[in-house]
Amino acid sequence: MQNKMLADAMRKALTLRWSPVAVRLMRPGEEIPAGVAEPAERIRHCQSITAARRGNCLYLPPRKHACPDGSGIMGLTTMSPKLRSGDLYLLFKKLPTIECARKMIAGRPEFEPGSYTATVVAPLEKATFEPDVVILTLWPEQAMWLCCSSTYGSGERQVFHTSGYNSTCADLTVQVMKSQQMNISFGCYGARASSDVEDFEVYLSIPYGQLPTIVASLEKLAAKSIPEARRRLYMPPVIDSVSHTDREAVQRVEVVIDADRCNGCGICEAFCPETVLALEKTGDGEKARVIAGEKCCACYTCVGQCPQQAIQLRPAGR
Repeated sequence: MQNKMLADAMRKALTLRWSPVAVRLMRPGEEIPAGVAEPAERIRHCQSITAARRGNCLYLPPRKHACPDGSGIMGLTTMSPKLRSGDLYLLFKKLPTIECARKMIAGRPEFEPGSYTATVVAPLEKATFEPDVVILTLWPEQAMWLCCSSTYGSGERQVFHTSGYNSTCADLTVQVMKSQQMNISFGCYGARASSDVEDFEVYLSIPYGQLPTIVASLEKLAAKSIPEARRRLYMPPVIDSVSHTDREAVQRVEVVIDADRCNGCGICEAFCPETVLALEKTGDGEKARVIAGEKCCACYTCVGQCPQQAIQLRPAGR
């Protein structure tokens, strides 16, 4: 029940696109949690995170891990000498010298082989187990608010330990389990090539023990700070044709709707934060109209969201 409450609170506060993903590394002798299943094919740890954020609950013993680097880093298997040496990074031209490759390998967080027997992943709201970490796929602004939530409860700034190599296994799972501090990752070339993480998305991983405190702080920020900041996010720059000495004049705008272009889709009405717009029935069907132009905060959301480019803002009185 706590897992679902935590997931629901984060989804509401941040308007998450994807479910937070609960990740647990199974200890020797530990029973497989209820409600999980082995995937039909071998997949990478990063791919399992993608599958779980979409709603799947998976159990991956070593035989189901497709990436020997990732399974070795997480202590599920013994890493092959070829991987351990760094030779493959040179072979695939991912690093320039063997010295550079060995330094990167020596500095990444890993667990000893045999420390764990499998990985279990699930959407946090469906997880029947206690996760070690919770991994979120986020837009940078959402990651910012989780960082703010961590600072809200502690006053401390974040220090991240990350790389473009071995992201979900080393940086998001092992690093966070060892440090018990949240960590960020921009993905690695393997994760971005083999999963569907978007170019503008980042990962953030939180140790499960800290999640209730962070979520409690997030809910406090969501009561005022987050919605207020998001309303100002699209504030346009000062219009060059208007005097810089009268900023208030810049923000007094008139909403102009081209009725011939408007198709009555209602997107502008749904997105307007100030209820400036509404749909009304006309002889040609429903059309958008301005019902409270004085409330317009010049966020330009209606202009950007209108698929017909039927809405424009112009300085009032022009």
